[in-house]
Amino acid sequence: MRSIVFVASSQAMPPTLKQAVEDAFPWTVVEQVGHIDEATRIFPNTVSVMLVHQTFVAEAERRAADLFRYHPMALTAVLDDGTKLEGEGAVRLFDSPLVRSVLPINVRQNVSLSILGLLLQGIEYFPRGLLSMALQRPQAPPPQADGGPLIPAHLRVLTKREMEVLDLVQRGLQNKSIANDLHLSGHTVKIHLHNIITKLGAHNRTEAAAIYRDAARGILH
Repeated sequence: MRSIVFVASSQAMPPTLKQAVEDAFPWTVVEQVGHIDEATRIFPNTVSVMLVHQTFVAEAERRAADLFRYHPMALTAVLDDGTKLEGEGAVRLFDSPLVRSVLPINVRQNVSLSILGLLLQGIEYFPRGLLSMALQRPQAPPPQADGGPLIPAHLRVLTKREMEVLDLVQRGLQNKSIANDLHLSGHTVKIHLHNIITKLGAHNRTEAAAIYRDAARGILH
């Protein structure tokens, strides 16, 4: 059995959704909690998908390390009821360190269930409208700090901390040394590495480090 966790108020949950999910996916158990704090715990079954209502997204991102620690196998998606997920706030989802998909529930229930089936297989989903907004958003100027070197475009998807971790990886440091240098836990370093590899489209840490070194050589030349 696997769990699907809904982080949403009872008012935000369609009354028939829980039963419909359990009927469509009888090997799952639906858990519903009303706040992120209630999601940062061990559930009886491994959590495969965590569906966070859009009102809790900011808090979920602040608690991302806790959520990863308790639910390392979970794909996190925004539960979209069609009321607030729009404009720049929606586009920012593509830069989220936690959110990997969107599950719309303001559509026919069979459509929501079909999309949920994809998420349970680890397949990410974003509505076409959100993808269009993300592709059309203006590109920000290259970040530059204290007159330092420009950051190549393909590395701008990384956060400052992820860049610090990747720099130490390309220097040959292992996770324990990276954790000591940056005053992080070993688990947090693993999370950063997972995010780095995913964002860069790399297959492993060695390939991610090579991408970083190639970018650095490009700046110097």
